[in-house]
Amino acid sequence: MKQIQIITGKIRIGKTTYLENLISSLKNVVGILQPTDEDHRFFKDIETGEFFRITELSEQHNTFKLGRFIFNYDSFNWARAKLTEAFEWNNDTIVIDEYGPLEFQGEGLEPIVTKIITSSNKTIKIIIVVRDQLLENFLEKFKLKEENVEIIRLEN
Repeated sequence: MKQIQIITGKIRIGKTTYLENLISSLKNVVGILQPTDEDHRFFKDIETGEFFRITELSEQHNTFKLGRFIFNYDSFNWARAKLTEAFEWNNDTIVIDEYGPLEFQGEGLEPIVTKIITSSNKTIKIIIVVRDQLLENFLEKFKLKEENVEIIRLEN
C-alpha cells in the first residue's frame, strides 16, 4: 500500500530543514532535497549527498527564468533521473522536495513525480513538500483526500 505524507508551509519557513531532520531517523530513504544557501537553490541526492545547483546568476543557453529566479535545465534533468532511479529500485521511502509551480505546468520534476504518486503497483511511502498556497491544487490534481494522506503543516 502506498502512503503519502505531505509537508506544507509558507516559503522559507523550514520545510526542507524539517524534512532533513525527519529522514535522518528513517532507513532506506532515497530522493531529492532542495536546500538553499542565501539566494541559491540546490538539488541534493539523499542517498549519495551529491549536490547540483538549480539556480544561476545570469541567463545562459541552458537556463530559463521564472519570477526572480534563473533555473538550470540540466539540474532538473539530473533530479528527474535520480527520482526515476529511486522509483525503479525497491526503496521504502521516496522524498520529493518540492512540488511547486513548475511541476503544475508539467515541467520541473515532472513527469516522474506524477508517475511516483499515481503508481498503484508499488508499496512505498512518499514524502513530498508542497507550499501551503498550492496544497489544495495538489490534492485536487492527484485526487487525494485529506483523510487519506498525512499532512504536516509547518507554521511560524
